[in-house]
Amino acid sequence: MLTRKVNWLWLMITGVIVAACTPTTIDTSGKGEGNTTQAQAQTVPDYPPMYDVEVKVCGNIIAPLKDGKRCVNQKLRLWGPVGKAKLVRAGILLPSVSSVEHKLAIASKGCYPVYSQPDQQQFYWADSIIQVNRGGTAPTVEVKPTQLSNQQIYELMTSKLSNRTITTFGGVGCEPASSVN
Repeated sequence: MLTRKVNWLWLMITGVIVAACTPTTIDTSGKGEGNTTQAQAQTVPDYPPMYDVEVKVCGNIIAPLKDGKRCVNQKLRLWGPVGKAKLVRAGILLPSVSSVEHKLAIASKGCYPVYSQPDQQQFYWADSIIQVNRGGTAPTVEVKPTQLSNQQIYELMTSKLSNRTITTFGGVGCEPASSVN
């Protein structure tokens, strides 16, 4: 009789342990991991468009000669949409000087990180002074924007891409270029 009670007691203890270790809900759909991934993806907020922009100014400018061309390249990170870029004369035309100082203005909604959110769509000054030779043809300005994915913007905002360096506007601090038409 005693062995029967001990066996019964062991059976109850084993049942309690099994019941305690069993999950209270069972995923019968087979999509448990997918639901977790989907929940994580939903935590990334939607960001406005941001672009890595390569600007190339070539032509009648003072710059090193490479492959038969004189060019200045600059990389920027801008809130979009990104529009045209223009060279605007910033210096005084002096008879004794063979070139005139120009500044680069680019249409966007501001530059990152100076503007942590997009601002008004207009021209902003880039941190570049380009010496344009007097006479001859005007230099060409090429803009090549590459849109960042929402995940890349999220990682940038949360400093996961902090080791990647992109030239930002400097000098005048990404001020609006109100004098550009």
